[in-house]
Amino acid sequence: MSAEQGVYVELLPEGKIKKDLAGILDEVSFAEAKISDEIFLFSELIFEPYAAVVDLIRSQARAILMYDDHGGLANMTLFQFMLDTVEDLVSTLEQENPLHGTLLRAQLEDEVPPDDGTAMYPFRASKKILTILVGVMQFQFVVNEVLHDIQTGESLISDKYDTLWEVPMRSILRWDGDGLTTQYHFRSAVDYYHFLLLQFVSGHPAVAWCHCCGRYFIPKTKKKTLYCDRILKDGKTCKEWGPVLKHRQKAAQISVVEEFDRTKRRMYKRYERAEFLNKEPSEKDLSYEEYYQWLDRAVRARDDYLAGKLPAEEALKTIQTP
Repeated sequence: MSAEQGVYVELLPEGKIKKDLAGILDEVSFAEAKISDEIFLFSELIFEPYAAVVDLIRSQARAILMYDDHGGLANMTLFQFMLDTVEDLVSTLEQENPLHGTLLRAQLEDEVPPDDGTAMYPFRASKKILTILVGVMQFQFVVNEVLHDIQTGESLISDKYDTLWEVPMRSILRWDGDGLTTQYHFRSAVDYYHFLLLQFVSGHPAVAWCHCCGRYFIPKTKKKTLYCDRILKDGKTCKEWGPVLKHRQKAAQISVVEEFDRTKRRMYKRYERAEFLNKEPSEKDLSYEEYYQWLDRAVRARDDYLAGKLPAEEALKTIQTP
């Protein structure tokens, strides 16, 4: 019998996991991975063109909810068009990113209420659908904020994270021929990454920020480490290139990497206002698509600068331009 759709996660020694995906199209087993690598990878994802479609669905939902605000009946043609757009998005994701596509379909099935035939149903369904679609992008910011606070030594036990330290999950015991194995079953991308984040934090990781490439990493020793071991260019790592680039930037009184980090946090504050469905956007607000389009350009500018393909002035101009 085929497994229920979703992702099945097994915790392994040394901070690793193994996951199996049961989707509508296929069942896939993934290679073992470090939880820290999964968290860092998620923190750096650029949700484009996903964000563009979510913005389209958001505009459709806002138009539907306008009827609710004025006491009118929902435009059922527009509501059906929104449902068709959501289905197209999910189907595309299942092909291009099976993990996120499968979990998005499962969460929609679980949390969007069935049509009860009432006039209020399109309004309730529209709000719930949009909450689900934006949830994974909103949680990415939470993950980045946690990584930032660990790296800077901020306390994670505060009002800022008062709802973060528990996650709903379903555990399953399976016989694999040699013994019983515990797997955790998730039908939501947010729940899955929330679970990984709690596992990550529970290990009290020493998160560092690479002063060369600007990405988070786990140092190999307790000694303060400024640079990671990622390959930067010419087969050399950030640890090898970092001092050279730092000297160049200090001489020019610029730091492309630090400016990218500052601007990213500033840009997110403009982007996160898009969370409020009934709020009219201002000139300072960024849509989900606009934020991730900027992030894509800024990441490429930073990386091209580090690879010696782009002058610092051009990289900074791109990073500082919304």
